[in-house]
This record gives sequence, C-alpha cells and structure tokens, in this order.
Amino acid sequence: MYDKVKTVLAKYPRRYYLLVSLAILSCVCIGYIFYQPSGEDYQRTINNVERVEGQQRESTEYNQRIQRSIDRSTDYASEASERIERSQNHNRQIESRISNSQGQLNEARVYLERNAELYRCVEAENRARRTHDETSTNAAQPGAGSGCRGYNWSDDTQIER
Repeated sequence: MYDKVKTVLAKYPRRYYLLVSLAILSCVCIGYIFYQPSGEDYQRTINNVERVEGQQRESTEYNQRIQRSIDRSTDYASEASERIERSQNHNRQIESRISNSQGQLNEARVYLERNAELYRCVEAENRARRTHDETSTNAAQPGAGSGCRGYNWSDDTQIER
C-alpha cells in the first residue's frame, strides 16, 4: 500500500501538488467570504438581543409589580383578619350585654308583677274597709282577710347593675 501511494505521488511533480493545495485553499477562503454572514445578519442579531433584553427588563418590572401587589394584599388580608377579630370580640361583648339586659328585664318583670299584685291587694282591702267603715290610718298594710298578708319582700333579689 505504501508503494502504491509513493508511486501515485511520484507521478506528479511537487509543484503540481503545491498549486492544487493553493487552489483548494483559495476556494475555501472564497467560499467562506461569500458564505460569511453579512453585516445585516449581525445587525439583526444585535436587534434581537436588545429586544430580548428589553423584554427581560419588562418582565422583571412586571414581577416586581406583582410582588408588591402580593405584599399589599397580604397586608390587607392581615388588617382584615384583625378587624374581623375585633368585630367578633365586639359582637361577643354585645351578646353578653344583651344577655345581662334580658336577665334584668326578667327580674324587673317579676318586680312589676309583684307590685301589681300588691297594688291589687291594697286596692281590694281599701274597698273592703270602705264598705265596712273601718278606720285605719295605715292603708298600705294588708288587712287580715285579704290574702296578701303572706307576701314577703325579703325573698326578692336585688337588681344587678
């Protein structure tokens, strides 16, 4: 094999190989020059890079705006939860006051019913005394036969304030 290559190379003079290699090299250089990207492609690449950088800046700004919005909404949510908690506490206090007021109203109703019963007893006794012509200086004390005698005010509870 070595002999065959040697005979093929020896067939042509060295100058011929030198000229052929120079021709191939020049063809490669000419092809590269014509195939090389022109300035327009370079300019398009620069424009694309600048456009992408601008989009990245816009994207960064949008992300920052979104983050600020998220932070604000978090603040608003925490404020709302605090307000809800205060409102619930206020509602519990109102509920407690209403319960206390209802208890006091029930107690007042009992007092009013006792007072009305006592008033009826006193009025009935006054009528009975007038009809029997009894002379009594203390008309507020119940008489012997009126049925109001056992009414005891010491059992009453005091109104809480």
